Amino acid sequence: MPVAIRKQYQSTTVRVPKHVYQKAKDVIERNRVSSFNEFVVQAIEEKVQKVTETEIDTAFAQMAQDLDYQRDSVALAQSFEMSDWEALESGRAEPTSTVDLMKNLKKSSSTKADAHSRAAKTRSR
Repeated sequence: MPVAIRKQYQSTTVRVPKHVYQKAKDVIERNRVSSFNEFVVQAIEEKVQKVTETEIDTAFAQMAQDLDYQRDSVALAQSFEMSDWEALESGRAEPTSTVDLMKNLKKSSSTKADAHSRAAKTRSR
């Protein structure tokens, strides 16, 4: 029989402006949130998650300026170039560079999009 894990809580005192408190209480009543405490905990969890995601996004954005990372990324992509090509084409053609592959995919996509567009125009007539 599984044992329920009890959450551990830390008591604290928070002072909020009266207008913020009243708005929160109104939202709680309208949305049938079980308690003011639950509402505050959820708000803090959402804010912590948002800040954490922003920190992660910032770290990834810095990677765009990191020449060592860019060099390693290109080397890694090149090391998988052959297997990526084989997976995509299932051995039907000779492998080419990643740049050539991307150009071919673009051409293929635009050709398919044009065909779909023509078919849609034909159906609408």
